Amino acid sequence: MIHGKYQTIKLDVEESDVLINADGVLDCPIDTVLRKNKYTFEDLNNWLAKEVQFIVEHNGSESVINTIPLDVNL
Repeated sequence: MIHGKYQTIKLDVEESDVLINADGVLDCPIDTVLRKNKYTFEDLNNWLAKEVQFIVEHNGSESVINTIPLDVNL
């Protein structure tokens, strides 16, 4: 899920795209996720993205398992 300044965008992520990075933190390549959901980095910039959340959905409820602030210019 990407939280922008004016909207929240929910993106599907395939399990095969999720990894544990060198710091032991859950991660996935944003370019791959954007492409598979038919978006680009230009879309990400237009959303004025502030943070990315990893959400697990189970039985109709959502749980945030990681949040990554985007405090850099993309």
